[in-house]
Amino acid sequence: MTKLFLLLFAFTTVTVFSQNRYELSDEGKDKLYLSDSIANLAKAGKITDHPIVVVDGIPHRYQDLEKEKLALSKIEIAKIIPLQKQTGISIYGNYGEDGVLIVTTNRNSYHKPSQEIKHE
Repeated sequence: MTKLFLLLFAFTTVTVFSQNRYELSDEGKDKLYLSDSIANLAKAGKITDHPIVVVDGIPHRYQDLEKEKLALSKIEIAKIIPLQKQTGISIYGNYGEDGVLIVTTNRNSYHKPSQEIKHE
């Protein structure tokens, strides 16, 4: 019983810790928009739960997000596109094995933002 509890606690802690790395600068449920998108793509087998997130061409590795947060809010996200595994590996080497998400923002656009998730 104790081992089961410790295992469950460790899994929950890792999941929450992993999710915190992908939190946005928003409040409430919008804060979890990117981490929820990552979780859904991971469940679909497109990426793992700790991919590289490339925001407007700037890569953010899972390891780096422990110390730095993404300066990004949900309303700024125009598209989230997962790369195919081989494409991610060819661009980012071994780090790409966990998956690569391309996040395009509307920061340089005068158009109203649209919320869209595309799957390859």
